[in-house]
Amino acid sequence: MIDLKIIHWDEMPSEKVKTLWHPYIISGAVNLIQGDSSTGKSYLSQAIITALTTGQALPNAEPMPPCYVVIQNGENSLKGVVKPRLVELGADFKYIKSIDDSDNPLSLLSPDIEKMISQYKAKLFVADPIQAFANIYNQQLMRKILMHLRGVGERHDCAILLVGHLRKSRTQSQYRGFGSQDIYNAIPSVMNLGRVNDDVRVMVHSKSNFFEVGTPMSFSLKGGFQWLGEYDITLDELLANPASSNRERQRDKAKAFLTELLADGEVDSNEVLTLAKEAGIAEKTLRRAKIDLGVASVQLADKWVWSLE
Repeated sequence: MIDLKIIHWDEMPSEKVKTLWHPYIISGAVNLIQGDSSTGKSYLSQAIITALTTGQALPNAEPMPPCYVVIQNGENSLKGVVKPRLVELGADFKYIKSIDDSDNPLSLLSPDIEKMISQYKAKLFVADPIQAFANIYNQQLMRKILMHLRGVGERHDCAILLVGHLRKSRTQSQYRGFGSQDIYNAIPSVMNLGRVNDDVRVMVHSKSNFFEVGTPMSFSLKGGFQWLGEYDITLDELLANPASSNRERQRDKAKAFLTELLADGEVDSNEVLTLAKEAGIAEKTLRRAKIDLGVASVQLADKWVWSLE
């Protein structure tokens, strides 16, 4: 008789899905950040690591106690690139660990990953980029890797974060990271990165199996990493040429409006919003232009004013 391992559903407890950064990064599951070259994928993952190791709050989230993370980087020098960036961001290095794979390239199927996560009770494991650790075009292998990593994450309440490059392709934007739509569909949470202009990069949460997708979040690398806040843009607009989109033209209109309105000094924020509405400028577009121009919000007595710094 074959010795079967049986799951008895009447004895199995129910568990709620938890998040490490709601709703973007799901605990106990595989998550993906993908984008074209030089869009800031690694910087973003390192900003997340910094927040987790220092107890800082990520955008639209509550702070949590510092936790351990395990990071494997197969593209950049840990000493020459990754650590200096984390120093700049202010990470707490006692909470950051890596497996030494200098002698033998690390496989994402390696039991060492689970041993490391278990030993430190790590809440995040990062593989950056996924292309350095697996042949993404081998569908059978990728399925095996994703199932294995999901099991590791579930057993240790650890979020698995893969960072991946997008391919130059005419396929739909969300499928450009992997060689198969099937593999994309197997990942519960996917975030896409793109560059809006030289100063602004945006993360669009394009897929979530468990929650409504999160609001697009923007950041800047000018003068160091800085969160800029929510951003109004779709995935297709982000990955297309923004200069050709109607939304970009509307943003230019909003920037010209703010530049003229604030040229002579500060203006009550309620008045700004009213005048913008009369000019046919949506509030989200106005606030996006506000970020681009570096307009400051300052509280004076019982009111808020906007001013050009």
